[in-house]
Amino acid sequence: MTESNLEPLITDYLDSVYVISHSTSSVHVYRSGINHFAKFVQIKYEKSLEQVISAMKDDSMDKYTVFKDFVIYLDKLGKKPSSIKIWVVGSRGFLKHCGIKIYSEDFRMAVRLPKRVHQREEPLTKELLLRIINNVPAKLRTTILVATASGMRIGELIQLKLSDVDFDSKPTRIKIRAETTKTRESRETFLTAEATNSLKDYLTRFFGWQDDESNNSLKDLVIFGRTTKSYRKPVDNRKQPLQQTNTSILINSMKKSIENIPELSKLNENGRHMVHFHAFRKYFRTIVGNAVGRDYAEALMGHHFYLDTYYNLPDEKKREMYLQSESFLTISDYAQIEKDLRSVKQRQKLIEEKQLDLIQLIDEDHIKLPVSLQKYLK
Repeated sequence: MTESNLEPLITDYLDSVYVISHSTSSVHVYRSGINHFAKFVQIKYEKSLEQVISAMKDDSMDKYTVFKDFVIYLDKLGKKPSSIKIWVVGSRGFLKHCGIKIYSEDFRMAVRLPKRVHQREEPLTKELLLRIINNVPAKLRTTILVATASGMRIGELIQLKLSDVDFDSKPTRIKIRAETTKTRESRETFLTAEATNSLKDYLTRFFGWQDDESNNSLKDLVIFGRTTKSYRKPVDNRKQPLQQTNTSILINSMKKSIENIPELSKLNENGRHMVHFHAFRKYFRTIVGNAVGRDYAEALMGHHFYLDTYYNLPDEKKREMYLQSESFLTISDYAQIEKDLRSVKQRQKLIEEKQLDLIQLIDEDHIKLPVSLQKYLK
């Protein structure tokens, strides 16, 4: 779709995009935008992308009009406003990389982008999450438990290494390296006992990890990468097709696991599946925010504005606040439920003992109670 003699320029531009964010997803969508733009100019103007670039340079084509028509073209194809915006950004960036001057104020005045429609998403519940983890493979089950317990992005999950996990901390602490985050800031988060146990079982089953051992040979293991030994060789993510990345593997595994379960494969108003990895992150935000406060939840999720406040907290306070929310984040581990039941039984026994003492006192003092209260003495 794009011409071979422009490919070195495109590659150079996409390399500069990658340097800024180190995001293969950004590179993919920007390339997609350039491809769409090249197809558009061929259809609309019967010119190649190279010819259009030359025409813009000598001012025989108005660049702002071209982009206005590009937006209209994409909108008529039924593309989503979010897709249109990122493809326009990618294409405009490439043309600027080619030496075409595009002024932001003039661009905003001439090119109107469709507004994004915000539609309500059905929130996940503990009951739904329990059904999900009971219907997915072991690897995906562990990934979901770690995601809902930590608030990590899927891009952070797939780059998580064993050396980033501190099982000796109570609760288990996860260090999220700066190079794996969207904001390029390191941070830490925690895991529930439920997620910790699932992660330990997963590591033992697939990688021979052993509790109470150093496991030094596994310290650089990418936890949620390939579990088959023949696929564990290091790969260049920039050269690997997007559909073969660890992200796509997890997403496709999720879709396949729940596609035949109507309650789990429902679509939201926006046409997106109700169950997706970002929904797990939203679930974490809601649960932890309600349990111990919004600021703490936002900091664990890696939202920049809240990180400084978080890191001013003593370590003990950070752990204490997470432990306060642990029972609310726990999905399938009945240890907490049994603990609560034991507590209820103890309180019930205490109440019964006090009731017996009260009955004995009433009998000894020959106290006559109203009829409405006599039933409580039986």
